[in-house]
Amino acid sequence: MNLIPYEYIVSRQGNEKLDKILKLENHHKSMLVVSEFIGCSPSLSGAIRVNPWNVDAVADAMDSALEVAEPEKQLRHEKHYKYVSTHDVGYWARSFLQDLERSCGEHGRRRCWGIGFGLSFRVVALDQSFRKLSMEHIVSAYKRTKTRAILLDYDDTLMPQGSIDKRPSSKSIEILNTLCRDKSNLVFIVSAKSRETLSDWFSPCEKLGIAAEHGYFLR
Repeated sequence: MNLIPYEYIVSRQGNEKLDKILKLENHHKSMLVVSEFIGCSPSLSGAIRVNPWNVDAVADAMDSALEVAEPEKQLRHEKHYKYVSTHDVGYWARSFLQDLERSCGEHGRRRCWGIGFGLSFRVVALDQSFRKLSMEHIVSAYKRTKTRAILLDYDDTLMPQGSIDKRPSSKSIEILNTLCRDKSNLVFIVSAKSRETLSDWFSPCEKLGIAAEHGYFLR
């Protein structure tokens, strides 16, 4: 299904010798109305994209395609044909192999770590210069420094994945207040949640900084 628009463009381009024999015009046109969900849609920038579930939008798009000026139709066709003719199977195969080589080139130098349990288990490949963070490293770095910026991700980090109750526990509030009471610490909670929600949840932590909605709002 993804190739049908490409095939249509090529067929509309035709053949120069055949055009002369049949006395057809050389100004080729191939106006396209394509679903925005189809895989080739991003490649055909001159096509009119629609949501196929919106009947009115489809009708309007078809009407717009018929009313496009002839010179613009030709320009859109030339743009599409240039893309289709240069991005052939050979191009795709070379691109795929290049991406594969780039992603696998350093596998021999990487170290794999297993993270999580059960359905959340995953393997992460990291460069050998990375090391797994241990409690000893954290405590040592914490004691050595005089000023500290502590940024804590709330979603799925402070709050376990799959947790139904997203509110912070009393233990979490207590730990955050302990960190905030140290004048050497600047503590921020980072979350995708709204500022109203986070302000309500962390109201007991007066000295805690909040970066709500991925940092769009700061407290």
